[in-house]
Amino acid sequence: MDKKDLLARAKAAREMAVAPSSKFKVGAALWCDDGSVFTGCNIESPTYLGICAERVALFKALSEGRRGFTVIAIAGGVNGGCPPCGACRQVLWEFAPDLEVLLDDAQGSYIQRRIIDYFPEPFDRSKVDPSRVAER
Repeated sequence: MDKKDLLARAKAAREMAVAPSSKFKVGAALWCDDGSVFTGCNIESPTYLGICAERVALFKALSEGRRGFTVIAIAGGVNGGCPPCGACRQVLWEFAPDLEVLLDDAQGSYIQRRIIDYFPEPFDRSKVDPSRVAER
């Protein structure tokens, strides 16, 4: 699988989004270090609670025992890409501090960065207790 294929998987996941309130559909595809891919879409509930596509993909992978992640592709259908929200940035960094992030630019290409570029001063458990090292 290459990056274009991963972006195609994110776009396909976007079609499954449940976004009756915002009408803003997002899909994500997370590439694991074993070659497996987990997809996710944003899901909103009738009471305005919800979860982002990136965390759905990550939590699906974690719940299936994966712990190594290399690239996440995000498709939001917007010009210029749809970067992860603050909560997603935190969780993605905690589980994959070296993660590469691909944003579909909705014009046939993508923007490529690392999660640390979006989250330059991350908070981890070493801030709470310096004797503990962040688990990865």
